[in-house]
Amino acid sequence: MQTVEGRVGGAMGVRVWRELGQLALEGLAIGVVFSVLLAAAVYMVARNSHGDDFAAAPTSATEISALTSN
Repeated sequence: MQTVEGRVGGAMGVRVWRELGQLALEGLAIGVVFSVLLAAAVYMVARNSHGDDFAAAPTSATEISALTSN
């Protein structure tokens, strides 16, 4: 014969697992949304930047070598 505590304990266990599952799904959804927003921001910044002036020196290499040899 099953006691009342056994039934209540089982229902509590199911409720806890359901809440943990819901929490995991919410965390996953937040992570996916944040990742998509971050990827969109990186894409926009990369698209608007000019590749030719990234880490470019303002003077050419021949000018630098001429300045250092004097």
